[in-house]
Amino acid sequence: MNQDAEIVIVGAGLTGLALAHALRAEGRNLVVLEARDRAGGRVLSQDGYDLGPAWIWPHNRRMLGLARQLGVQSFPQHSDGRLIFEDASGNVRSDLEFATMGGALRLAGGIGRITDALARGLGDTLRLGYAVERVIEDSAGVTLSGDGFSVRAERTVLALPLRITAGFGLSVPDAPTWMAGHAKLVAVFDRPFWRDVGLNGDAISHRGPLAEIHDASPADATVGALFGFATPGAVRQAGFEADAVEQLGRLFGPDAAKPDTILVKDWSADPATATSADRTPPISHPHYRPVAPTDRILFAGSETAPTEGGFLEGALESAEAAYRQLSIKAA
Repeated sequence: MNQDAEIVIVGAGLTGLALAHALRAEGRNLVVLEARDRAGGRVLSQDGYDLGPAWIWPHNRRMLGLARQLGVQSFPQHSDGRLIFEDASGNVRSDLEFATMGGALRLAGGIGRITDALARGLGDTLRLGYAVERVIEDSAGVTLSGDGFSVRAERTVLALPLRITAGFGLSVPDAPTWMAGHAKLVAVFDRPFWRDVGLNGDAISHRGPLAEIHDASPADATVGALFGFATPGAVRQAGFEADAVEQLGRLFGPDAAKPDTILVKDWSADPATATSADRTPPISHPHYRPVAPTDRILFAGSETAPTEGGFLEGALESAEAAYRQLSIKAA
């Protein structure tokens, strides 16, 4: 592919897709380049279960508005019942009336329904499997190239984690990519049996290999699902899946040790998401801030959003900011 475009967006995560959707609606000449063979970035839903971000919140007006626009229903995270706590020695208590994610919302069919719908609307504007390796800016434009392709753009938006952007040799501040060092496991069952005994599906474990567990069942509870975040590095240990299933049985009873399906995603091993620096997660949520553009390159992505940085809402916040900058330049 050798092509000229007014705008090239690198990255078909939520930021890049939302920005491209807005620009295409007004007839701008653009191309979206995505290194993966799928759109969505850190949003990944498989069989309706979220292996990336799963929650939005009632104050997330952008995400809720986009879901309504695309006809995707939201529903409350299940929170009725008791939480399980396991200490480092394996002692378990299940009498805590608390829901760690009470008040959160999920989307029916998974967050991926949002990114899939946006991607479909882009048609051949979206190019999958195009991994940008070089970004060269000059006074007249930007040249982006990779294995077997080169694209020339008047302006470029790098809608990527900043640590991935730094790999192009560009000077950007170091900002941890939120959740990039984590792995997630989903176990699917024929029904959410833990609810029958007054458990809400939440568990906190200091023993592992899953550190935090939640109910991931669909809204109608026709099947049951639990998902857990692995302790850092646990997913790379031999026997991780078997140990995680054993832990589910230890915490939720013998039925939890017999899932029908197991899904695992190790984001720390995804080169389009994480660098080696991301394998050590930040100890608290970073304070993200916008990155000043160059003459022809804009830096976008959730880690550049000053209010909701790192979250889905932040991805849309960043897309809005990039759209405003591009519109000002066009005017």
